[in-house]
Amino acid sequence: MNKPKNKKTATKIIENILFQGFSGMVSKIGSLIFTIIVARILFPKMFGIYSLALTIIIILITISDMGFGGSIILFLAESIGHKKKKQARSRFWFLLKLKFAIAIIFSAGLFLSAGIIATLFKKPDLIIPLKIGSFYLLVNSLYGIINPIFLSVQKLKYSAMSELIFQLSRIGLIMFFFFLLKLPSNVQSIFLFMVLSAVVAIIFAAGVLVKKYPFLVSGKTEPVERRRMLKFSSIIALSALGILIFTNIDKIVLGFYLEAEFIGFYAAIMTVVSGVMGIIGISAVFFPIFIQLEGNRLKNAFKKSFHYIALVTFPVSIGLAFVILPMLKILYGVSYVPPQYEFALAITSTLLSLLILESIFSGFYKLLFDAKEKPHVPAYINITTSIANIILNIIFITYLIKIDLALGLVGAALATFITRFGGLVTLVVLSKRRLGISPNISSVIKPLIASLIMLGYLFLFTKLFSLNILMGVFMILSAGILYLLIIFLIKGIDLEELRNLIDK
Repeated sequence: MNKPKNKKTATKIIENILFQGFSGMVSKIGSLIFTIIVARILFPKMFGIYSLALTIIIILITISDMGFGGSIILFLAESIGHKKKKQARSRFWFLLKLKFAIAIIFSAGLFLSAGIIATLFKKPDLIIPLKIGSFYLLVNSLYGIINPIFLSVQKLKYSAMSELIFQLSRIGLIMFFFFLLKLPSNVQSIFLFMVLSAVVAIIFAAGVLVKKYPFLVSGKTEPVERRRMLKFSSIIALSALGILIFTNIDKIVLGFYLEAEFIGFYAAIMTVVSGVMGIIGISAVFFPIFIQLEGNRLKNAFKKSFHYIALVTFPVSIGLAFVILPMLKILYGVSYVPPQYEFALAITSTLLSLLILESIFSGFYKLLFDAKEKPHVPAYINITTSIANIILNIIFITYLIKIDLALGLVGAALATFITRFGGLVTLVVLSKRRLGISPNISSVIKPLIASLIMLGYLFLFTKLFSLNILMGVFMILSAGILYLLIIFLIKGIDLEELRNLIDK
């Protein structure tokens, strides 16, 4: 009797995974294309200014979110799951109004303090980009709730469409004005295009909400449990603050100690790494599922999910660490990998590429704790490791730039690598102790073994053949095929398991 229902649930999960994957691909590939275009037209110095300004804006966007995005997912999914439409609407409007009010305050604050921030960094070119960026902060705060809303109603195709509109709009605008009309390129115009693109995407998403989910936007409301919602949001915000420091403190510290071009080099590497993270980062779709499962069902779902994520994450992270430097030369141009800095950039890009492993799995564990309403666990871990990250960044960067300025990039990457993997290990240990949930050890060992063999093949390939774009593509494809063959040989996955997954 439960089979049709189980099949319907499985179909919905698969559909959401596909659209989340598509949305991630659109977001990261679109961002990568956009960033490559921006990097090529601005060159390292002004691209460094753009990256530093964007980093400051993203920090303020994340702080101003106050955890409301995560709260929208949890509380809307909870209300909709219990078919309480009025409660869902009331919770939605409470969180939306509060989020918008806070966003206005932060946006105005950034606009007014742009000159002070530019003075602190000793980079006067930051002033105008930050002022234009203050408007991007405001609209992005609204744009940022699109995915949580559609995730809570489990209709991720609409968030994927919104993301597609945003990415195509900003790429189209920059191509039209800078390449067709040949207007002079500058950082402030780029932020203006981003504002306009976000507005277009917001209008589309709002139209979908009004048409498809009118119960969320119109009708009477009722009092909501503000204390519970604000408590959950505050803990989510605390956790997000830790992640925020992890992902941005390195660029901030680099901005204080190094010239803008070095920030440009570092941002170019991180764009490629974060792009790959987004393409394979589908863990968010498991959040509504984990909310509804308990006991052995939750343990089994976690182990299965971890297993399949590991099969993809290990080879991608290790493989990217090997090929990222040649990719930078092709995508951004040789000006982003100058010969005098190539050694430092090679170490930096390798360390940052391996963060894909940490990011995907830390995000996965964080969702598990959030779903069980224990967001304080990853929050406290993130805050502790973030403080360590700040300290190590300052120590490593200030020490290494005395040897060579380019080694400051290595210092930033090393500090981030140590603290982020330290946080992941802590999450793994606490998940086992407090929730009784842990993956099978084979889910780690087998993908790792196959990935290391694949890495050996990549080294051998580069010794035997001269690389160009065509040979590079062949190398990557053949390495992927080799990895899959090894995984099947060591029984990391088998055909029967694949059939069962598809049948479900």
